[in-house]
Amino acid sequence: MWGHGSEFRKGPDSLKGTQPAAMLRLPCYCCAQGCKNNINHPRAKPLKDFRTLQTHYKRKHGAKPFMCRKCSKTFAVKGDWRTHEKNCGKLWYCTCGSDFKHKRSLKDHIRSFGKGHSPHPSLEGFEEIEKECITGSEDEFAH
Repeated sequence: MWGHGSEFRKGPDSLKGTQPAAMLRLPCYCCAQGCKNNINHPRAKPLKDFRTLQTHYKRKHGAKPFMCRKCSKTFAVKGDWRTHEKNCGKLWYCTCGSDFKHKRSLKDHIRSFGKGHSPHPSLEGFEEIEKECITGSEDEFAH
């Protein structure tokens, strides 16, 4: 898991507890055999830090106790579940008639096709989307 000592840390219990700040910033490998982030994988790719490793392990190898009340999809990370449930079943429409499952997809569509394409007026907060599509948001530039 940590770059030096993965052979000593095994299983999901090794992810529990707090670690010194310096340890949290070390590149980390997953302890699950067969995982592409495992140190023994032919093309092993470390995760950037311990917190990223914890989230990776939960998402890929852990239990999924959170379930969407609309579609029954399960999640290991509470934040993923909340985001999904908030938008589950929602569609974002363009004035051209296209529909999208994600707000981001609609924004990309409008940016790609430009003139004549905008969020459908029936969408709540569509002015905000339109403004972001024209000017871009700081959040988009960070990714």
